[in-house]
Parts: sequence; C-alpha cells; structure tokens
Amino acid sequence: MKRRLIHAGILTAVFVVAVIVFSYVTNRGNNNMTADLGSATLPSVSFSCQGYEVNYLTGYTQAMDASTMRDSIIPVTGQTLEMHIQSYDARVQSLDYEVYSLDGTEQLSKESVDEPQETVSLQFDASLLTEERLLLLTLHVDGEEIYYYTRIVDGTDHSTSECLKYISDYHVNAMGKVENVGVGAALEPTGEEGTNYYHVTIHSDYDHVSWGGLQPQVTGTERWKITESNSTYTSVILEYQVQCAGEENEQDIHSVKEFFRVRNVSGTMYLLNYDRTMEQVFDPAGTVMSEKGILLGITDPDVPYLVSNDGTRVAFIQANELWYYNQETDEISLLFSFMDSENKDIRNFTDEHEIRLLRMDGDGNVTFAVYGYMNRGAHEGEVGAAIYYYQAEQNNIDEKAFIPSNKSAAVASEELGKLVYYSVDREMLYVLAGGTLYEIDMEKEEQTVLAEGLEEGQYVTSDDGQLAAYQTNGTLYEAPEVTVMDLETGESYTVQADEGAAVRPLGFVNGDFVCGMSRQSDVGRTVSGEEIYPMYKVEIRSSADKVQRTYQSDSDFVLSVEVSGGMINLERVVKSGETYTQIAASQITSNEEKKESNISLESYVTDLKETQMRLTFADGLADRNPKVLRPKQVLYEQPAQVAFEEKAQGDVYYVYGTGRFQGSYDNAGDAVVKADEVSGVVVSEEQKYVWERGNRYLEYVITDRDDAINTLRERLAGGAMAMDAVQEVLGGQTLDLTGCTTEEMLYIVNKNMPVVGIAGDGSCVILIGYDQSYVTYIEAATGNRTAISYEQMDTLLSGSGRTFISALE
Repeated sequence: MKRRLIHAGILTAVFVVAVIVFSYVTNRGNNNMTADLGSATLPSVSFSCQGYEVNYLTGYTQAMDASTMRDSIIPVTGQTLEMHIQSYDARVQSLDYEVYSLDGTEQLSKESVDEPQETVSLQFDASLLTEERLLLLTLHVDGEEIYYYTRIVDGTDHSTSECLKYISDYHVNAMGKVENVGVGAALEPTGEEGTNYYHVTIHSDYDHVSWGGLQPQVTGTERWKITESNSTYTSVILEYQVQCAGEENEQDIHSVKEFFRVRNVSGTMYLLNYDRTMEQVFDPAGTVMSEKGILLGITDPDVPYLVSNDGTRVAFIQANELWYYNQETDEISLLFSFMDSENKDIRNFTDEHEIRLLRMDGDGNVTFAVYGYMNRGAHEGEVGAAIYYYQAEQNNIDEKAFIPSNKSAAVASEELGKLVYYSVDREMLYVLAGGTLYEIDMEKEEQTVLAEGLEEGQYVTSDDGQLAAYQTNGTLYEAPEVTVMDLETGESYTVQADEGAAVRPLGFVNGDFVCGMSRQSDVGRTVSGEEIYPMYKVEIRSSADKVQRTYQSDSDFVLSVEVSGGMINLERVVKSGETYTQIAASQITSNEEKKESNISLESYVTDLKETQMRLTFADGLADRNPKVLRPKQVLYEQPAQVAFEEKAQGDVYYVYGTGRFQGSYDNAGDAVVKADEVSGVVVSEEQKYVWERGNRYLEYVITDRDDAINTLRERLAGGAMAMDAVQEVLGGQTLDLTGCTTEEMLYIVNKNMPVVGIAGDGSCVILIGYDQSYVTYIEAATGNRTAISYEQMDTLLSGSGRTFISALE
C-alpha cells in the first residue's frame, strides 16, 4: 500500500509539474491582467425572402452615416417583410423600424414594436416603396440602442423567387458536380483563368467551377446576402466554409465567397456573372509545415507578410487571421482573429474587416492594424481602426489606439487606410482624417496638425506606410514644397520646387521618393475642356534627398504617374496651342533595389489542389511540429480613443461589385471603368445611381429633351467647351467620363440624359439613342443625325482618349 501511495504521489507531482510547464509554454509572458476578445454579445438580424434566409445584419452601437450603408437590399412583396431576431443572451425590449431616403437625410416613416418576438412582421405603406429606400432598425437592448441598416425596394416585378432558386440550384449542383443541369452551359470559359481554385469566375472551365476533385462539404451556416435587386437582374453573395479533400491533411477547411448575378427573361434564367474565391483556413493542429517552409495551401497569391531582419520570424495574414512563426523557438502564434475557439457562432463569420501589417522591428515585435467592423471585444459593434503591438518575448498584445468612424466598414477601411502609422519606440500615432494629417504623442496626449486641407494627389505613402510625403501649403498645382517624412523615426526633409514652379508628391519606390514639377505657364486643357497642369519634370530622390533619376523632355509633358513595384509609368501628353492630347506612355526605373530575404512567398502545384502558396525558407525547416501559442491582450494599458472632425470633400463616386465595396473615386469615368470590370454599380455620395452594368433597355431614344439637346448643340457649335456647355444646359452634377466606352455610355442615355463625345480634333457629337448594335448621335457642328456601330464611335473618339461628358440629375 505504501509503495502504491509513493507511486501515486510521484505521478501527481509529475502531473502538476507538467501542468505548470505547459501553462508557462502556452502563456509565456502573460500575466493576470490579460484576456482574449471574449464572445460576441450583440443580437443579429436576418430576413425571410421567398423562403430563403437572407441578409444577416450586424449591429452597430452608434448611429452610422446612412449614405454609406448600402451593403444589402431586400425586395419586399405584398408590403410585408418578415424579420428574424436572434437575441442570444440579450433581452430586446422594443424595436423601431424607420424608412429613409437613400442618403438618410429624409425620414419617411417610423413604426415601433414592443417586446418583439423572434419573428416580426414589418409593414410598409405602398407609397414608400416606389423607389429604393433605406431601412433603419433600432433594437432597444438592455438599456442600449443597437442599429441595423439595409435597403428595401418593391420586389413585385423582380423575379426574386426564380432568381434565388436558380442561384441555390447552381450552387448545389456545382458543388455536387451534377452534370447536365446547366452548370457548364452557363459558363463562358476563355482558357485564361489559370490553374487555381483560389479564384474562379464565369470565364473558368467547368472542372474548376465544379470544384475539381476537392469534394467540398459545407460546414455550418451559409450566409446569403442580396446586394442588388431590380427588374433586370438580382445579385447575391454567399459566404460559407467548406471542408475539402486535402493532401497533407485528410481534410482542409476553406472560407468561401460565391457571387452570382442572374436575370430572368420570360422564364429563362441567365447567369450574367459568377465569381468565387476560397481561402484555406490555417490550422496548425494539422500538417502546415514541410521541409521547405510553411504551407498556406489554396489562398491569395499575394499573401501579406513581414520578415524579421535576421530571417527567423515571419508574420503573415491568412483567411483574415494574423499568424506569427518563430523558427528559433519553433513556436507559432495566432496574433489576431475574430473567430472564437469553437468557430461556431455565426456572428464571428462577419467578414467586414481587414488586417494590415505595419512593421516588424529588429526584435521580431509586430505592429499591425485592424480596420472595419469589430465583431467582438471591447469595440464590438463599432467601426474604425485599432492599432496593436505584439511583444514577441512577452507573447502579449497591447492595443495602442482606436480610431472610430461612422462610415460603413468598407468605406472606413479605405479612408483610414490611406495613412495610419504607429511608431512604438516614440509612441507617436500618425493619422490622415478628413484631409488633415495629425501627429499624436500618445505619452503626452498631445495632438499636432502637420498639414490640413489635403486632397487626393497632395500626399502619398510607401507600401509599408512608414514613409509619407505631403504638400505643406498651397493647392495641388501651386504648392512650392513637399515634406518627406519617415514616420518611424520622425526624421524629415523638404523638397523645394524649381523657381516659378510647383512640386507634387507622386509615390515611393523601395524607399526612393518620386515627385513632379509643374509650371503655371504650361496650364492648358484637354479636348473636353478639362483644365490640366502637366508636369515638365519627374524626379526620383534617395532617402538622403539626392536626385537619382530625372525625366524631362522638350517635346512632351507628364500628365500622371503610376508607381508599380520598381517601375514608374508616365502618362504623357503633347501640347498644340492651348490643347493637350495623350501620346504613348513611358517608363523609368529606380536605382534602389528591394531588399531580399531568406523567407519568400512562392507558389507550387499539386494534382489535387493545383496552385498553392508557401512561405519558403531558403535553408528549409528542420522541425515540422511547432508549438502553438495564443497570446493574450494586455488590459492594464487603456488604448487611446482618437476622434477627428470629418470635413467635406469634393465629388466622390462609390463602386460596388461582385457583392462588395470596390473603392471610391473622385473621377466618374474611372469609377465606371472599374464598375464594368466587376459587373457592378457606381453611386454618388448622395446614393444616386451614376451607372449600372446591364440595367438598361436594349433599345432607347431620348424623348422630351429636344430643346435642351438643340441648345447644347448650339453652345458646342459656337465654340463652348464641353464641360461648360453641359453644366450650363443640363445642370446637375457634371460627369467627366473620359476613358469609358460607347457601350458604357448607353446606360446614361437610357436615363434620358444626352452624352457629349469629343473627337481628337475637338469636334463634338451628342449621343441621343441606341439599339443592340448602333448608337445614334447628332453632329454638333452640322446638326446631322447619324447612326454608327459602338466600335466605330469608339474609334471616332479615340484621338481624345474617348472623352465623354454628361450630367447626373
């Protein structure tokens, strides 16, 4: 008996020591003042639409800028909408539902429901649904107000039921590899999509769209979101996770986004657009290491990552989670994720945020930011940018600052992401908000304005965000100097313009600064009448402020510059009188070379999963079973809450496509070109539709505008510039649509709005109608009416770079 007790005591002691050691290894450096993000607490809302559960809405703890909240739409039939409330552990005392104009400025109705049940029937007056509206839902929960936003529209003639059924059938049949049901027949393969499953489209082949040999099985709940709905088409995005056959592992989990745009024509369904992305969820419990490096599997070929100076540590983003691997200690850590440990709560699947790596220092510590909607944690239900610092030795994460926004997650991510940087050593935060560049001393709690009134073009940042250049006084075309600053060290220098010239920042190439010089004497106009300030010289300057390369010509000027990798692309123009016309682009390169690392991102191919990505270690990996750590967030240091005043900007055009926000543009033409690429829409800041892919009649002629068209023609024939004539005669918001195609302009003609096209010689035409092959126009000089093909019109206007001018009422 005594011997048994001794053995039991030894075993107990070994167990206790093992627990202590394990606790130390998995929580190394953490103390009692740490915690994880915690569980989500806010209720979620969804809707029943033709038998489908759609539009899972996330809750916001503050009222948002309604004009940016257009992620989803619900077609309402019979003036009734069935809403579902999943309250979880919260108690919902009451519900308000309000209908607004799309820009959120005009309240059209308000109703309330006390003690709402899980299913609530919302009633709308027919007069409210004559056009798209904004629906604001407010849940009164435990003394707080939680806000939810979506759009609503009368869906009587939208064929919603047929469209949703087609999408469901296509989704199921493609996943089940069911042949002879129209999956392959609806595709338009071009053979140019490559051999990968990360991104498949309507132009991919049947085998890739039907998942090849991956044998996918949906795990958990599918989230359906209707993003556009009208009488012409319905757009829906599905978000879900699938379990697929693996190679290193028996099964792999992938996050999937699957977009459909479909049309019903007299009972026949058409697939207009299909776009699916899948990204493998990184799971260190499985086989994720090989002798060559870290296996990322099927994922974005442009995985964001940072490598330490000694090449032993790497931080990388995979499926919207931030991971960190230390080769010396053979430890891998999950630094940030909104997924909880069980990965079962549907609220955690809300993918409305992005992680950006800012810096890795010499000790392997990482500064990173999380932009967008905060699913859970201290900022649950808020939108903004959170700045975090991971201390590798202590294995903990400290939130340094939070910058809130009342814009939608996608818009806020784009705006705040233009310039946010945190210097840990100096405890300095740099933020560009509302056109003002702020320097915030976090230790002293002091805020300094470095520059204000900055518009697009007046500032640039390096790819890693550490370098910034901005004009310190004057407008874009008049500023005599630019400040170039290293935000990590705080060191800066000033680039002065030549005498009688202005200087503007253009970009960074591997640490070199690119700037351009322009003169007032060179100001001119394009053939459309747009005033431009071309640059007579472009310079590349080293970090020591020494000129490395110069582009300057006696015969041409530089209109704009695009910096891509180590190449600088120059868009050039030549001047004839007071008018500039475009010529072939030119390129120059920087002398500075990108530093190489022993850890690099590479692709590899296998028979089953085809193209995959790997973080390859030049010397390979000896140990392929790393210890897994999960850092805690430090609580004893409260993050600074940094808020800034939003200032009005110029015209902004928002592009939405393939089920998501694609970016904002200050030029309507650029926005339309992007929207056409993604089968999307363009809306103004007031949520007016500027352009939509496919939502027009096959034939149309402008009616009831003869007087306006005649007056416009007379102004143009009399020598007025197109921009001025359109503004004077058509009014509204003038749209510069240069670079678009004739076919893209038909949407605007279909809105009963004439479009002015300008040829290379400055002559003008007015587009007034079209059919399936030809566009009808009036010659401004003669008044003659003619019809030519879309391609012929593009050729006619090619000399001006296809310059179109119109207006938005």
